[in-house]
Amino acid sequence: MLAFYVWFAAPAIVDSVFDDAMAFLLSQGAIAGVQVLLLVVFIWFLFFPVSLSLKDVETNQLQIFLSAPVKPSDLLLGEFVGVMPFYGIAIALLAGFFTALLIPIGIGVVQTAIIILVFILVFFSALWIGTVVAGVLRAKLGGSERGRDIGKAMGFLLALPVVGIMYAVMGGALETITESGAVGALEFLSIFPSSWGASLIVEFAANPGSIGAVWMETFMNLGGLVIFLLASLWLGTELAKRTYTLETAGFGFSKAGSDGIAYRTLRSAMGGGPFATIIVSFMKDYGRRLQNISRLGYIIGIMVLINVFLVRPDEPFGILIISQALFGLLAVFVVGEVTVRGKPALFIYRKAPRGIKRLIGARLIHGWMITVTTAVILLAIQLMLLPEIELLPFLGYLGFAFAVSAGFVVTALGFFLVMPAFSDKSGEFMIATIGVAMIASMAFVALVIALGEFWAMVAHLCLIWSLGGILLLIGASRIRQLE
Repeated sequence: MLAFYVWFAAPAIVDSVFDDAMAFLLSQGAIAGVQVLLLVVFIWFLFFPVSLSLKDVETNQLQIFLSAPVKPSDLLLGEFVGVMPFYGIAIALLAGFFTALLIPIGIGVVQTAIIILVFILVFFSALWIGTVVAGVLRAKLGGSERGRDIGKAMGFLLALPVVGIMYAVMGGALETITESGAVGALEFLSIFPSSWGASLIVEFAANPGSIGAVWMETFMNLGGLVIFLLASLWLGTELAKRTYTLETAGFGFSKAGSDGIAYRTLRSAMGGGPFATIIVSFMKDYGRRLQNISRLGYIIGIMVLINVFLVRPDEPFGILIISQALFGLLAVFVVGEVTVRGKPALFIYRKAPRGIKRLIGARLIHGWMITVTTAVILLAIQLMLLPEIELLPFLGYLGFAFAVSAGFVVTALGFFLVMPAFSDKSGEFMIATIGVAMIASMAFVALVIALGEFWAMVAHLCLIWSLGGILLLIGASRIRQLE
């Protein structure tokens, strides 16, 4: 597959950008630019397996393997080899693009093979390091309920650096580095193994077909990558021997303390009684789980990164458009608890008098308290950063954010009741997430194009609330019949 892509598919792709790409590779900022590109992918290969593993921190399978006559290092190597084909596809695409870009200027077969080897060494090194880190964290955190909660929280937050680098590159950081002389950037980036490979690629572009002219650079950089990979493999296997142990996992559970003044006030505001108790229990359980707090942090972080690196709207309506999808995503994360906690919880409410009605009502109020409050505060902060905004439009946009985020909660809750998602990794959870995000963003943009700003806001509110109401009615009936 790699050979076909390098020699046939990739050349067709790079034809349209060949001139600009070669001018970049032969420029003074080429080394820094290629270093940044490879570093972004290097970090993605490192962080992605860690983030993916921490979202499902379990040690049951690990305990089963460790009880068999299997070395801990073999477990780690087996996990690494098992995911290599998936990540190998990404390596093939990247290596194929660069080699197809350089083949027309006359690089030889040996240089092409070395470039492919560079990509393999660099990114499989990052993948191995990520696999080791993920394995160590999984072994340390998976033995208790609190540890698993910490792991899931870390899984979300670790995605932010990768997203931030990606947004920075999309926002023009690469051009800034290459146009500024890149002296400081080169000194910093040169410590990463990806920079060794980047320097070799740029040297080949400047000396096509002449491996002898850069034999010393080739030997040093390629040898350094080989040594780095071998050292990483050895250190990882040694670390696995010390980390992977056959220990009995602890049984953890959430322990509620006495209600503070905030919960007592909330209980009183809700009128006391069973319904108020359910709302307070939802709030306490939500705040106790670090995974939920990390999701809030993720939404806030994404919004900050978008405003810093991608776009900084200079008028309120642009901020409102950018915020829509994130508000919808926040609603999904909050009210998804209604089914993600499993069927047994639903059956308990269904057996209680007016249990389903109280469950839905409590989830709505709980979702509104978190989602609406967060949405209004975030939008208010962004609007206050604008140089000039009058009070009346300011309050109007906040009122719209209040109403539309409340509608997202209703719609998201309806989705989860119609298609119960008993795991945040299930297909139903992804459908609800994508569905609400599309309604929140794409539908709003389409309405703005068709109706203009004011009437689009009115139509969007009508769409969200009517769709949410219908889904909520259907979902309530479906949950009552769930087996």
